[in-house]
Amino acid sequence: MAVSFALSIIASELYLHRSRSHRAITFHPVMCQFFRMWIFLTTFGMTTKAWVAVHRKHHAKTDTVDDPHSPVIHGLMTVLTKGVLLYRKAATDPQVIKTYGVGIHDDWMDTHLYTKHRFKGAWFFLLLEMALFGAEHGLYIWLFQLSVSPVWAAGFANGFFHVVGYRNFETREHSRNFFPIAILLCGAELHNNHHAYPASAKASMRWFEFDGGWLIIRVLAFFRLLTINRVETGVFETRDQSALSESGANA
Repeated sequence: MAVSFALSIIASELYLHRSRSHRAITFHPVMCQFFRMWIFLTTFGMTTKAWVAVHRKHHAKTDTVDDPHSPVIHGLMTVLTKGVLLYRKAATDPQVIKTYGVGIHDDWMDTHLYTKHRFKGAWFFLLLEMALFGAEHGLYIWLFQLSVSPVWAAGFANGFFHVVGYRNFETREHSRNFFPIAILLCGAELHNNHHAYPASAKASMRWFEFDGGWLIIRVLAFFRLLTINRVETGVFETRDQSALSESGANA
């Protein structure tokens, strides 16, 4: 289950988030297909374009009444326990997809599998895991996999990371760096840094901060499985408040 957890977090934080939403990195096509298949199998109906659109709206409207999943507006417990419902509500709005899904185009795989049959992947994976590990163990593993994206990758990042932690940058919203050693969620813990510099492939800014996602990025880049497009170093002394606010809103 540890491997399954890690793959789901990497697919969310590095592929959907840093690559597709903010274009900080570009994955090799083979890696893209792997992550897309994993998301298809381990989530109920999540598609790349919908995820990207909702996340970009979050950046554009962070912690306002138009934010799809702000704990400041909806309450921390609502985002933690019902965040997936807030996401689905935003994802079903055609205007959100049209406005914030720019640049994400459906290809043959989307048309014939990932989008067309988006609710069937998880059921197929359940049958496969029950066949491999037995009915009981397979069911437990499957339920755990389905919980990773809504509870950890979305609930914690969109909930606690806007309420608990420290701030390096006085951005116009309430984002926080939950913990300086960002390993468990692949760097998403450095949430305030990300809102200040959303297009950076590296989330750590201070000497004492460690971005686990950046380590994975460097390894994959060494093997030419991805391209690093942009890295911000966090110039704390010279970057003014207006620039920080503008960067935090862009996606």
